[in-house]
Amino acid sequence: MLSQPKKIWQLFTPEERRKAWWMLLLVFLMALAETAGVVSIMPFLSVLSRPAVIHELPWLDALYTRLGFGEYRPFIQLLGVVSIVLVVGSSLFKTLTLHVLNRFVHLQRHSLSTRLLSRYLHQPYEFFLTRNPSVLAKNVLSEVDQLVFDLIQPLSQLLAQGVLVIAMVALIFYYDPVTAACTVTVLGLLYGGIYGLARKHLARIGRERQAADAQRYQACNEALGGIKDVQVNHVAPAYLAKFEAASRLFSRHMAANETLNQSPLYLVEATGYTGLILIALILLRRTDDIAHLLPALGLYGFAAYRMLPSAQIMYRGFARLRFASAALDNLARDLALPQPSPPPPMPPLVPQREIRLQGIRYAYPSTPDKPVLENFDLVIPAGTSLGIVGRSGAGKSTLMDILLGILTPQAGTLSVDGVPITAENLPAWQRAIGYVPQHIYLADMSVAENIAFGLPRQAIDMAAVERAARVAQIHDFIVNELPNGYDTLVGDRGIRLSGGQRQRIGIARALYRDPPVLLMDEASSALDGHTGDAVNSAIQNAFNDVTLIVITHKESAIKHFSNNILISNEIGRHGA
Repeated sequence: MLSQPKKIWQLFTPEERRKAWWMLLLVFLMALAETAGVVSIMPFLSVLSRPAVIHELPWLDALYTRLGFGEYRPFIQLLGVVSIVLVVGSSLFKTLTLHVLNRFVHLQRHSLSTRLLSRYLHQPYEFFLTRNPSVLAKNVLSEVDQLVFDLIQPLSQLLAQGVLVIAMVALIFYYDPVTAACTVTVLGLLYGGIYGLARKHLARIGRERQAADAQRYQACNEALGGIKDVQVNHVAPAYLAKFEAASRLFSRHMAANETLNQSPLYLVEATGYTGLILIALILLRRTDDIAHLLPALGLYGFAAYRMLPSAQIMYRGFARLRFASAALDNLARDLALPQPSPPPPMPPLVPQREIRLQGIRYAYPSTPDKPVLENFDLVIPAGTSLGIVGRSGAGKSTLMDILLGILTPQAGTLSVDGVPITAENLPAWQRAIGYVPQHIYLADMSVAENIAFGLPRQAIDMAAVERAARVAQIHDFIVNELPNGYDTLVGDRGIRLSGGQRQRIGIARALYRDPPVLLMDEASSALDGHTGDAVNSAIQNAFNDVTLIVITHKESAIKHFSNNILISNEIGRHGA
């Protein structure tokens, strides 16, 4: 159990740790204010039940005399008002403290989810070859919420309410050590016994909840992301059944967690009421003077009123800590992923002579003994066009990913004008590249925002957008066919456009920044032969010095290129 607070503390940034210390101070002050409010009830009840007590207590008599009271009634009214002010004041301060705690907790959701997404976005491309995107999205959204509301929030409540319970217990100990010891023992045994019975069950359903949550996200994302295939193949019932099973298990475990969190409250309420009656009977046996009995009962009753909800919150905190331990382990591992420091700004690494691949060997992490490329050599003169042809599985896309710098070969080098591409200068090389993938991703934004991908609307150069669209042979369609021209929303993943239109917007995106090197991976697969030839010709005419590298299945698409190579299915072989 102690390892969990330590892990949570390690997730905080130095600034967040400093804020946490300040909040601990606030919690301590809150406990003092709460204790003062409880203590204030005793003088009032004592004097109310027997005014002569004023003269029996030296400090009360001194106060009565110094303030110049001649009658008991005004003094009793003053004590009542002071007690009200202290209780209301302590409640207001408690509210303020809890707001500060809640604000800190909720901002942790923002901080942790942002930092986790940043960690993921800065991982090498190979990381995403073995991690399901829906599971990563679930971690950023759902699991961070689970961590915050079932770990960080309960822990903050444990601290706040724990200090309050300690203050109330100390007050009762000061007044009657035997009664206080009995109270603490009964509550400790009650909550400890329930927690001891539930802890293993909570840990198990916590792990199962996490797995079920991942399955929910995956089934939902796959069904909605591939809606066309789902509907055409009539497999909606299968995806619905998969989601329903995971969702049911997730909901059952969340309900079980809530029940185990809340059920002790009713036992404790009954125990507290029974205890208060027993204390009254015990005190009644000690003395027949109700005047002495009433202040003690007031103290115990008000202390119980303040302490029992805090004890219940503390128990719920321990139970939720156990339930969410799997989420903590998962997120702590991913937040510890390396995040490289941003490299210093560098100008684009534009090839003046050549791009060279030498002695390249690459095998995917899942099949390290089966290299896709072995002893692969290739020289691409700057300013030329190169077509790469080959069957599926021959390594064309792997070669493209190595040229892009998102895959690092196990052997060999990629160099530009004799300068090896390393982690330090990779951003400079990538700033010189325009890339058109085989499958174009379009966001649910306007056409202009998709062409100038990643730029805010106010920073878009519309002249560059239109120039790129003309070269990509899509400008006339945008201005003549779309209702709002470049401001038309394309829908999620460009669902309102045809495959060829999405492809040409992807080409325009690559051309928007006027790149000196353009890499196209099956970029004309959704275009007819005439349009594909027109696009290639327009690129070469509009960008005279561009180095153009195209992967394709169609040899006709690259018949006018400077150089063409064929990659065979035999590892490492290519020919002119």
